[in-house]
Amino acid sequence: MKRSNRLVILVGVLLAVLAFVGIVVVLNGAGGGNGNNEQPTTVAVLVATRDIQIGDPVTPDVAEVKQVDPADAVQTRLGDPSLLTGRPAPVPIPEGAQITKELAGLTDTFNDVASQLEPGEKAIAFQVDRVTGLDFLVQRGDRIDIVLSQNVTPVQQTAESVDQVQANPSAPPRYEVVTGLNNVRTVKTIIQDRRVLYVSATRARTVQTGTATPSPGQQNQQQATQQIDSVIIVFAGTDQDAELIKFAQQDLGEVGQLTAVLRRVQDTDEAVAPEVTSGITLKQLIEEYGVLVPDIIVLPPEESPSPAP
Repeated sequence: MKRSNRLVILVGVLLAVLAFVGIVVVLNGAGGGNGNNEQPTTVAVLVATRDIQIGDPVTPDVAEVKQVDPADAVQTRLGDPSLLTGRPAPVPIPEGAQITKELAGLTDTFNDVASQLEPGEKAIAFQVDRVTGLDFLVQRGDRIDIVLSQNVTPVQQTAESVDQVQANPSAPPRYEVVTGLNNVRTVKTIIQDRRVLYVSATRARTVQTGTATPSPGQQNQQQATQQIDSVIIVFAGTDQDAELIKFAQQDLGEVGQLTAVLRRVQDTDEAVAPEVTSGITLKQLIEEYGVLVPDIIVLPPEESPSPAP
């Protein structure tokens, strides 16, 4: 009898232990203690540690990680300072504001041109092709110079006008086209150090972030980008700049007169003075660069080709 009672007690203890273990397992599986299925209470975002002005590089040293409520985090937030590449800020970022992908210059979807203008600046557009647009590698935030290349028809004052002006200095001079010198090429840098606000298409992102085995969607995007023939570059300038651009590209279909020249990122207005250029004409190529002028070859009479019958 005693052995039977002991056996019943032992079985009862074992059942109690198994029941306790089962309760613990059920509670843990339902998320009662480790919080595996709970929503996070905060998320990491990057905020500016100081005021960042338009054009300032957005680098890791101007940002810090901050934990905020998920509802307060911007959708395109960044959570790690190492993601900042130093691209220029397109708009001012006040101290304490969240630094998003758009504000850090990491995406081309930020197309609010007006908010990128500083006081007195105007948005000006011009068109480039693959060569004059640096193979479409220009992107928002870059700083560029613009070189003009045009054919100019030389003119000279008429002999009659010269006599009239000598007799009457107030007489308006008159000019005529120089025979045999039509469409002489001239080249000159007309605009320097302007900030790019928008580019209608760019291959820069494809080159920087492309992978060895891109997805089908990325392949389609790369093919579409490579098939473009021209792009529009919008830069921040003055009304005088706008007049120059309009004169150079008076027709919408004109491409080739203006060339975009990419500047070094660190070459700001304060660090580098404007470069004084001479421009290039045929005369300068001959006199300053030693370009040879072709000689006219005159064949002797006996070697001259006989006229056709």
